[in-house]
Amino acid sequence: MFTAETELGRPVASWLRSTGGVCIAEEVAVGYGVPDMVAGVGERRQLSNRRRQVGPVTDTLQLALLEYCRTSRTEDELREWAPGAYSDLLRRALRPLLEQELLTATLTGYRARRQPRDPFERLVAVELKLRVSERGFAQAYAYRLFAESSYLAVPAARIRPAHMERARHLGIGLLAVFEDRCEEVVEPEDRSLVTPNRRRLASEQILAASLRVDGPRAGAPARSLVLS
Repeated sequence: MFTAETELGRPVASWLRSTGGVCIAEEVAVGYGVPDMVAGVGERRQLSNRRRQVGPVTDTLQLALLEYCRTSRTEDELREWAPGAYSDLLRRALRPLLEQELLTATLTGYRARRQPRDPFERLVAVELKLRVSERGFAQAYAYRLFAESSYLAVPAARIRPAHMERARHLGIGLLAVFEDRCEEVVEPEDRSLVTPNRRRLASEQILAASLRVDGPRAGAPARSLVLS
């Protein structure tokens, strides 16, 4: 019998890897809660290429600025566009992106030199609970705003037919966790509620978590659990 939620992590991580997860991170904070685990699913070659090209961009303002500067922008345009004070934009986004050579200064202003590519085809979020609860269902449901698939994972012995029906109603998946394995008992709904900006931020944080383990370039707000 499990005595702590963290004990559910290993069998769930093994299941995520078996379903294509190339990076798995803990506690990726992108708003609307902090899931216990988030996996990036995709091709390892695509992940390796992204790692070689550019490091993770985990600041929301930097991601927004890169998108805004797909075409050349003057300083006056940046001042007008800045969500807050222009000095904050300079400190938090413009100067760091210039230093990383993701943004370049031109005769007419500033333009994105490179757009970091999302290394994952889809994201899978998992909330770990020792017991089935409405709070767990609500948390897993909220994660659908940035992950294409979201699950509630609980010990197999705790799951009842009513819980399975509740998961189907909410469109989330349900994972039955055993000591040595994990089984999907309810498949999540295909219809996604993903918000693109939060999805993009989550991908960058998962990438950052992988670099914390695999290389010295990371500085990530997410903690790594099991990675490629």
